Amino acid sequence: MNFRFLICFLFLIITVGKVNAQYTVMYSDNYPPYNFLNEKGELIGFNIDILNAIKKLYKTDIHIQGDEWNKINELLENGKIQAIGGAHLPGVLEDEYTYSRSSINTSHCFLYNTNHFSKFSLETLRTTQTPVVVLWKNDVLVKYIQSINPTTQFVYVKDYIDLIKAIDRTDVTCIFGQRIGSMYYAEKLGKEYVRPLNHRILERNMGFKVSKNAPELATMLNNGLEVILANGEYQRIYDKWIAKYDKDYNDDQINFKYILILGAAIIFIISLLLVINRVLQTRVREKTKDLRNQLELNSEIMLELENQKNKAEESDKMKSAFLANMSHEIRTPMNGILGFADLLKTNDYSTEKQHQFLGIIQKSGNRMLETINNIIDVSKLESGLEKPHFKEVDIQKIVNDLFNFFESEATSKGLKFILTEGNVKLTQPFFTDEYKLNSILTNLIKNALKFTKEGFVEISYSINNEFAEFKVADSGIGIPYDKQQFIFDQFVQADYSHSSGFEGSGLGLSISKGYVELLNGTIKLNSEPNKGTAIYIEIPNTSTKNNVIERSSELIKTSVPHLKKYNFIIAEDDETSYYFLEQVLKDFALRIIRAKDGKEAINKIKEYPDTTIIFMDIKMPILNGFEATEEIRKFNKNVYIIAQSAYIQENMKLQAKEVGCNSFIAKPIEKQKLYELLASLKFD
Repeated sequence: MNFRFLICFLFLIITVGKVNAQYTVMYSDNYPPYNFLNEKGELIGFNIDILNAIKKLYKTDIHIQGDEWNKINELLENGKIQAIGGAHLPGVLEDEYTYSRSSINTSHCFLYNTNHFSKFSLETLRTTQTPVVVLWKNDVLVKYIQSINPTTQFVYVKDYIDLIKAIDRTDVTCIFGQRIGSMYYAEKLGKEYVRPLNHRILERNMGFKVSKNAPELATMLNNGLEVILANGEYQRIYDKWIAKYDKDYNDDQINFKYILILGAAIIFIISLLLVINRVLQTRVREKTKDLRNQLELNSEIMLELENQKNKAEESDKMKSAFLANMSHEIRTPMNGILGFADLLKTNDYSTEKQHQFLGIIQKSGNRMLETINNIIDVSKLESGLEKPHFKEVDIQKIVNDLFNFFESEATSKGLKFILTEGNVKLTQPFFTDEYKLNSILTNLIKNALKFTKEGFVEISYSINNEFAEFKVADSGIGIPYDKQQFIFDQFVQADYSHSSGFEGSGLGLSISKGYVELLNGTIKLNSEPNKGTAIYIEIPNTSTKNNVIERSSELIKTSVPHLKKYNFIIAEDDETSYYFLEQVLKDFALRIIRAKDGKEAINKIKEYPDTTIIFMDIKMPILNGFEATEEIRKFNKNVYIIAQSAYIQENMKLQAKEVGCNSFIAKPIEKQKLYELLASLKFD
């Protein structure tokens, strides 16, 4: 618990620095004791105290208001408020909203009058001839009660007061309603003889329904709930509002007298069944069969609910482990960046030391960028947004390039780095997603080098017209047998003890498996602890008639004599990004003009038609980079446009080409890659 509290507290510190906006959270004003208006017209209740406790933690400006349920949902839908409290979490995710973790669990139950029944149970309801049950009109609830006793008659009410008052009627067997709300009104109306059954059904989680436009608010609410659960504030609020209405009673315990009565009744029924005629026996058998089927159905429902609860708890544990690991993987390189940047700023060091510190800063930045990219890849795979983009690829070149890239790293570790080419029987083009194949092999090779201290790392492959096979093997630490079945699962790797001594997010194998499945391939593992691991990949040659083939040619080609004569427009709204590009380009630029949004970029190219190259940021205000490029291409076909963005997905690069961009460069921009791109430009 202390570790979990520490993690939440760290996230709280991070989030507090980001929350500057004002938010409005609304509640239903008629749902006691969760949220309701008191005699003074003040909005109070369990959910209100929960949000006030979170406000106190963050010291941020959150307006809390109440109104009718339909009205506040309409306000959220129209974007006039940022969240609704006291909302029940749906069974499926919604695109427009984010739901927080559960703040409380609600349930329904049967309630009865102890003046009418000394003992009451589901068996009482099941065996009563034509029982009368009072409830809200709801087809699902009616069918559930009819499954217990098909002869049940129903009386419908519209509010809690009528529901609780109906329990005094002598013709009413019991009532059915939300457990906490019903007991609240029973106390309010002075009906201390009302008792709930301990059998709880229709359990649902209640929390916050947050607009996707307020992600910081959703993060704050989730982390705040975690903190008040850990520091005891949640329990205090629960005891104040809920505990007295959520007590379990012992009415279901069967005393000896009841057993005797029940036994006598069973003997009487058995005796009666012995003398009834064949027709009645048939009817009894049919009814017994129906009851048995219903019991089996109820058992299956309860089992499924239990399974879903276990899955939710396991998911919560995996999320906590994932967040802890991601916190480490982001904060560790950030410590290197900020720490050595501070040293460079506050002390005088030799040129050699300065270069050493800058190298550490760059290495830490690359590590943090890799972690962020992995998180994005996992999120896209999990949400189903990642799609393959097939084109003709040269597998031999891909493998050889990767071998040459990692050869120096293997040599520096003293490892034997082996490339084995098997049978290559390819008589037709091979189509697959080059980016994803490269990512799969890169992750596998990185893992092999990371977890191998001595011995070898081997890459082998073979190709035919149907598929390509790859194997990445090593003599490293291996994987424990009891962990091998989980090694490709998302988030699970972060808990493995052997990975705690190595840097990295632990998501590489999960991403590789997701990409292999997207390419309709297979991935297998063979590992022995302390001896090594081999991973086998098979990728099919996808038929070209089903592919969306990337266009390899540039849309527009122009030329200038040499680098010193470039005229630039930099369309960039971010000050830091613009300043970096200005510094990199100034040594070989005739002119640099800045545009802070897409509309200004259009006006600038009209004002300076001799511009050679435009650096077009994708995410800008007013008009984004795609929209601005489309407009520019309507009147200028010659200017060379380089799209620049932190969005590095393949579909983003394809869209950039489609709207008229000549090239794409990913942020953070590497100076050397930028120089190589500019040097490669050939203009007529």
